[in-house]
Amino acid sequence: MADITADDVMNAIKNVEHPEISLTLIDLGMIKNVAVNNNTAEVTIAIPVLGIPDAVKIALAQSIQQPIESLGVELSVDFAEMTPEARDRFLMLSRQNWKGAI
Repeated sequence: MADITADDVMNAIKNVEHPEISLTLIDLGMIKNVAVNNNTAEVTIAIPVLGIPDAVKIALAQSIQQPIESLGVELSVDFAEMTPEARDRFLMLSRQNWKGAI
């Protein structure tokens, strides 16, 4: 198997949409700090506030799991809070593209 890179991981998840918003996680600015170490893709997902429901965090992590694991690597997900600027952009986009609650 060829070595998997962060670019490979980004390419694998480029079409993954947010479970409640009709935009991709990348378009929403939610995918941060992608790295591949040994046989693990480490992905940080930026969320608007750290107190979002666990069901949303689980849905976000699960939405990228299959595309990443199809590369032949494991997935490790961390969550980080968005900057105020990123949060404002996210909230604007979410209002414009809302499709419904999980």
